[in-house]
Amino acid sequence: MKLHKFNSRNLVYYYGNKKAVELPEYKYNDESIRGVWVSNVVNIDTPIMEDIESYQAYLKNMVEVIASYNMNLIIFQVRPANDAYYKSNLNPWSRFITGTEGKDPGFDVLQFVIEEAKKYNIEVHAWMNPYRVSQVPLEKMEMTKEEYLDTLAPNNYARLHKEDTTLDGTNKVILKPSSKNVIKFVTDTIMEVVDNYDVTGVHIDDYFYPYSKVPRELEEEDYQEALKENPGLEFDDWRRNNVDEMIESIHLAMKKSLSKSGKKVEFGISPFAIYRTNKALKETGWEKGSFHSAGVTECYADLYSDIYKWMEKGWIDYVVPQLYFPFERKDVNYHDLAKWWSERCLETKTKLYAGQAIYQLGANQVWANPLEIDNQLRFNQLYPNILGTIFFTYHDLVPGRNAVKDAGIALLKARWNSKKIEEKMAESLKK
Repeated sequence: MKLHKFNSRNLVYYYGNKKAVELPEYKYNDESIRGVWVSNVVNIDTPIMEDIESYQAYLKNMVEVIASYNMNLIIFQVRPANDAYYKSNLNPWSRFITGTEGKDPGFDVLQFVIEEAKKYNIEVHAWMNPYRVSQVPLEKMEMTKEEYLDTLAPNNYARLHKEDTTLDGTNKVILKPSSKNVIKFVTDTIMEVVDNYDVTGVHIDDYFYPYSKVPRELEEEDYQEALKENPGLEFDDWRRNNVDEMIESIHLAMKKSLSKSGKKVEFGISPFAIYRTNKALKETGWEKGSFHSAGVTECYADLYSDIYKWMEKGWIDYVVPQLYFPFERKDVNYHDLAKWWSERCLETKTKLYAGQAIYQLGANQVWANPLEIDNQLRFNQLYPNILGTIFFTYHDLVPGRNAVKDAGIALLKARWNSKKIEEKMAESLKK
């Protein structure tokens, strides 16, 4: 079936040509990944704890809601801002649990979520942010960087090693990507979870070098040092190399540990949806790049994350591109990007799941179609190597935000419970 624009007889086409988008019928696959991100930074999906009982009740209900959609994966954010949602020897308890960084909540939040999820045969991946330290610009807090760092918990790495911190373009504090010590610390942090928790994956999202770029002058001294060993190394390549080193370090540490323990834990990345623009559209583009407007943000050029290299090298097990676009945007659209990622993952033999923006349903005119997410699920089935879907974010699975979203998630629940519905019908017929 050809896809028409919402409330229109006009067809939806691929970028820059007149090939119409077609959708197959949806077929439920019990083996596919059906997942959701649970975002803890600034309490997007979980509240500040008032008492243990009510907080645990909230987490239990959250897992029950996720299970009601017949989901089988929770990607739970355990490191929102250089902190921890688990008992850590390296990082303080998160301020987003109790309101105070370093304050013990009285139980291990990650372990609790894992145990609740097991009741429904739901796997848990631990979601880490590698560099973020502060969520608020320094000027809003009316502090210098040093003053802010002194407010952190005594065991916060950023407070202990102020020399390993820097600022992004909006004066938020991050760990310095070029620091070898930071690379080791982030690797050790991830391995602490891999070695001590029954998670089936660890996961880093799209925040590498930040969207609000680190001013070059803050890294110039480190870059000049790097030039002594690598004459002629371009600044942008140096930044990409810094992130490459971290990803490879995590890969090697996991490989070594898992070979000894026999555990199975995958390493996944959820990048911004656009890696590089196609050379036909942009002078500095790439011959294998994706098709869309030439002026868009790119992983490679703007976030210094060379995701294709990590896939090609086998440093990561799976990728979940954040395909947070609808079919009907003029500059960037879902179908061109999903097709592009399918092709690149086939080429590199990388597992692929689609990151989809259920949070956008009903948000504006191009997300006004209650069938948007359902149509995206159908489109995914054109590509057998799209092995599932992960939605951002949990609270958008709870009805009551807007009528468009309510209709969309009701259809999603019906789609993903179709096997259960069929089984119930079969049972009733037997009776």
